[in-house]
Amino acid sequence: MQTVFLFRARGLRLLPGALAVLAMAMPIAMPQWAHAQATLEKIKSRGQINVGYRSLAAPFSFHQTAEKPLGYSIEFCKPIIEQLRQAAGNPKLPVRYIETYVDARMRLLSEGSVDLLCENVTDTPERRTRMDFSTPIFIDAIQVAVRTKDMISTLDQLKGKSIVGIDGTTVIAALDRYAKPRALTWQHAKAVNADAALGQLQLGWAAGYARDGVVLAAQLADLPDAGNYSLLPERLSVEPIAIAYRKGDAAMGSLVNASIKESMRSGAAQGWYEQWFLKPLKPGGKPLAAAMPAETKALFDAAKAN
Repeated sequence: MQTVFLFRARGLRLLPGALAVLAMAMPIAMPQWAHAQATLEKIKSRGQINVGYRSLAAPFSFHQTAEKPLGYSIEFCKPIIEQLRQAAGNPKLPVRYIETYVDARMRLLSEGSVDLLCENVTDTPERRTRMDFSTPIFIDAIQVAVRTKDMISTLDQLKGKSIVGIDGTTVIAALDRYAKPRALTWQHAKAVNADAALGQLQLGWAAGYARDGVVLAAQLADLPDAGNYSLLPERLSVEPIAIAYRKGDAAMGSLVNASIKESMRSGAAQGWYEQWFLKPLKPGGKPLAAAMPAETKALFDAAKAN
C-alpha cells in the first residue's frame, strides 16, 4: 500500500452535504463592528480579549510557546481581534490566548471565559444548540490512519476491529453514519486527546485512528517514523471548520463573518492557506503539501464574487 500523507480534494465533485454548507457560508451584508455589544461589553469590563485555541490541532492551531499560538485558524482571528479592539475604543487592548480542550471548550465559551474559539472546531447541529459559528474557513473530512505493517488499505478491512477517536469530537457519529448503509461494524475506542489516540494505534490497541483528515495528516507527518503510517482514502464526512463564538450574539457573528469574508476576498486567506498547508509547520519539518479541497476553494470564490 502506498504511504500517503496528503489531504487531497478528490476531483472537483463536492461531497454529499457540502452544497448545503456552501449555501449558508457567506453573509449577505457586512454590518458594522460597532454593534457587537454582548461580547464587546464583556471584553470592555474585563479589559482583555480572551481567545481559545487547542495546542494539538496543527495546522489550524498549535503552539511553540503558550503565549503565541500559531496556525490557519489563528490567522483568521487576528483581524477579528483588531476589529474588537476598534469597537472597544482601545487599539492596544491586550489579548490572552487560553488553551482549551475538547471536553471544556463549549463550557468556556458559553460562560464567557473565552470570546472566540480559533481552532479546528466543526460546525454541527448539536453544537449549534450551545454556541454559534462563523461561515466555514475550511471544509475537512474524517479519515482513518492505520499502521502500514497491518496491510490495511480500505475501511472495509477494519470490519470488526477497533477504531479510536478523540472523545467529544464528531468522529464516532461520522463512523456510524458511514458504516450503517454499508453493513459495517467496528468497535469504538475513545481517547482523551490526540497523543493518547495515536498511542493506541502505535501500540496496536486500535487498528485505526480516526480524526479530521488534515489534522491527522499533520500529526503523522510530525512523527520520526511517519512512513510507518498511512491514511486510508475514504472520506467519512463533511466537516465545516469555523470560528465559534457565544450563542445568541448575532452582532458578534456579523463582525466575525464580515472579517472572514474580507480575509477571503482580499487574498489574505489564500496566503495563510499556503503558509500553513503547503509549507513546513516548523523549521526542518515536513510540509503537508495539502492541495486545497474543492469545497474550500468554493468558499474563497464565493467571498470574492460578493
